[in-house]
Amino acid sequence: MIKDILVRLDGTPQDDIRLAAVDQIAAIFASHITGLYFNLQSPLTSGEVAKEDGDAVEAAALARLRRLQQETHLRRFDVAGEEDVPDTAMLPARAADTFVELCPDSRSSNPERLIERLLFGAGRHVFLVPNDLKAVSFWKHAIVAWNGSREAARALAEAMPYLHLAEKVGLLVVEGEHPTEADLLMGNDAVQHLRHHGINAVKYRAFGEEDETAGVLIEECRKLDANLLVMGSYGHSALHELLPGSTTSRLLRRSPIPLVVAH
Repeated sequence: MIKDILVRLDGTPQDDIRLAAVDQIAAIFASHITGLYFNLQSPLTSGEVAKEDGDAVEAAALARLRRLQQETHLRRFDVAGEEDVPDTAMLPARAADTFVELCPDSRSSNPERLIERLLFGAGRHVFLVPNDLKAVSFWKHAIVAWNGSREAARALAEAMPYLHLAEKVGLLVVEGEHPTEADLLMGNDAVQHLRHHGINAVKYRAFGEEDETAGVLIEECRKLDANLLVMGSYGHSALHELLPGSTTSRLLRRSPIPLVVAH
C-alpha cells in the first residue's frame, strides 16, 4: 500500500500540479502526505532577508497542503544550495513509499539531480507526473515495460499497489527485428506472476531497436490508451547518473503519462 507520500514544494505554480497528483493518489490509498520545502540560502542574500523569504514560501506551501483531503505536514530544510537538496531529501525518501515529482522537461524547475539521486539511492520508486497532466487516472490502464532485467523486476514489485487497482494491466515487451526464441518467451513468467497476485494481466509485443525503445514505449502507450507506465531505470553511468541519451532519460522527458520508476 501507498501510505507515506513525499512531495517537494518550492513555492512556484508547479506546486499545484504536484499536489493535484498527490491528492488523488493519497485519496485512493488513504495516505499521509509530507511536503518537503528546501529553503536555499544564497550567499548573495542577507540572513534576515533569506529567512523572511523562506518563511513566506513555507507559509504558502503549508496553506496549499492544508487544502488537501488527507493528513499532511510540512518539513523545512535550510540548505546552502541546490546541490545539497538531493542528499537532504534522501533520508526521508528512504522511509516513505514514494516521492512524487514532475517529469524533468523544459517547463519544470525541478532539479534533475534530485530525481537521479532518488532513483539510484532511495530504494523506493519515484512517481513522475507530466507538467500538463490534468488528472491522475492510473487505475484505468497500466502498462509495465518489461525486459527481464533486475530494474524491471524492482519496478514491477514497487508498482503492485497501483496494478491491483488498475482496471486493465498490460506487460509490454519491445523486441528487435529478428527475435530469438528466448525473446518470444520474454515476459510470460512476469504475466503469470501478476495473475498469481490476482491481476489479470495480458502481454503486448512491440518492435524496435534498442535505441528506439523510448519512442516505441511512448507510441504503444498512446495506441493502448494507457494511463500509467511502470519501468525500471536503466542506461546509467558508473557514477549512477542518467545518461542524456538513455531510454530512461528519454522517457522521463517525453512521457505524456505518469511514470512509476524504480531502480
